[in-house]
Amino acid sequence: MSGLARRGHARGTRCDGSTPEQSIRLAALFLVFSLPVYPALPRAAHAQGSGVSTQDAFSQLESSAGSRKAGAFPFDYQHLVFYPSAAGEVDLWTAVSVHAGRVRGVFEGGWKYELELRTIIYRDGEEIARDESRVRHLLNALIPPRTTDGFPIQTRIRVLPGEYRYRIEVRDLNWEGDRALNVQEGEVVVPPFDRTGPFVSSVAVAADSGGAWSPSPGVELKLNAAKMVQTDARPFVYFEVYGLTPGETHRGEVRLVSNWAPMGKGETFTGVRQPFQLQYRGTTPDEPERPVRSVLRLEMKDTRPGPYKVLVRFTDAATGEKTEVRATEIRVRDPEDRGAEQPIAEVGDEVRGGR
Repeated sequence: MSGLARRGHARGTRCDGSTPEQSIRLAALFLVFSLPVYPALPRAAHAQGSGVSTQDAFSQLESSAGSRKAGAFPFDYQHLVFYPSAAGEVDLWTAVSVHAGRVRGVFEGGWKYELELRTIIYRDGEEIARDESRVRHLLNALIPPRTTDGFPIQTRIRVLPGEYRYRIEVRDLNWEGDRALNVQEGEVVVPPFDRTGPFVSSVAVAADSGGAWSPSPGVELKLNAAKMVQTDARPFVYFEVYGLTPGETHRGEVRLVSNWAPMGKGETFTGVRQPFQLQYRGTTPDEPERPVRSVLRLEMKDTRPGPYKVLVRFTDAATGEKTEVRATEIRVRDPEDRGAEQPIAEVGDEVRGGR
C-alpha cells in the first residue's frame, strides 16, 4: 500500500464525536453521518459552468489523475470534489503522493522528511485561488532509495463548478534550488451539484492505516493519490451521496471489479473478476443538507495483481431513482519484499495547512 509508517487502523467512525443515528458494519463497512462543519478555506472567483453533464465531468476529473515522473522526485496526483452544501461551491482537493525513496532525509534526532505542496487555480490566465500545506515526518530509519511507497499530502480550495487550469508545486524542504521543486500543470473540470436527483461525489482511496486527510469532521484517513494497493492490504474507500429523500431508506451497492485487458497472445487473468461486492440498506438523515458519508474497507484477499475499478451506486427507495455509477481506478500489486531491512516506523509527524 502506498504510504509509510503505518500506525494502526484509521480513526473516524464518528464525524462529530456523537453517536450517529445509524452505524452499520457489514463486511467491514462503516457508514457515517454528520453535520457539515468546515473551516474557512481559500476561495476562488465565480466560474462559468463547463457545459458538460455531471457524469462526464466526474469522468474527466478521474482522468485528470496521473504521475509526474520527471524532475527531482516522482509523485502521483489526483483531484477530488465534495459538496459542503447545495449552494453551488465545491471543495476541490488536490492530493499528491511523493515517492518516498527519492525524498531527502536529514538526521535530527531521527530521520526527518519534510515536504510542501502548493496548489494554484487559474481562470482565463489569472490566478484566482491557492492553498498550501506542509508535512513533516520523523522516522527511526533512513528510507531505502528504491522505495516507491508514498508520502501523502493534500490541499483544499473552495471553487464554483467550471473549467480551470491548475499548477501543482511540490517542494522537498531538505534541498535547496532546482533539486527542491517539482511542478505539474494541467486542466481540471469541477462538476456541478446535480439538482435533478441523487448523485455520488468523488470516490477516494486511502491506505489501511491512520492518516491526516480529513474530508469531514472526525474522519482521518491516509489519502492515496497513487491508488496503488497491495494484495495483503485492506484499503479504505470514502465517498458522499447527495439528494436522497430525507428520512427515507436508501440502498447502496459497492463493487470491486477487474479492469484487466490482455496485452498479448496467450495472456490470461487468473484472479476473481469481481472479488468484492456489497449491497446494503440505510436510512438517510432527516436534514436535507446532510449527505450520507460512507467509509468502506475493501477486502483484497481474492484479488490478483492488475488494474481494478471501484464502482459505487445508490438507489433512493422512496422514489426508485438511482445515482449514476461513480468509479475510481486502483491498481493491485504484490507486497514488496524488503528482506532483512530495518522496519521503518514513524516517531513523530506534523501537518500544517490543507485541512
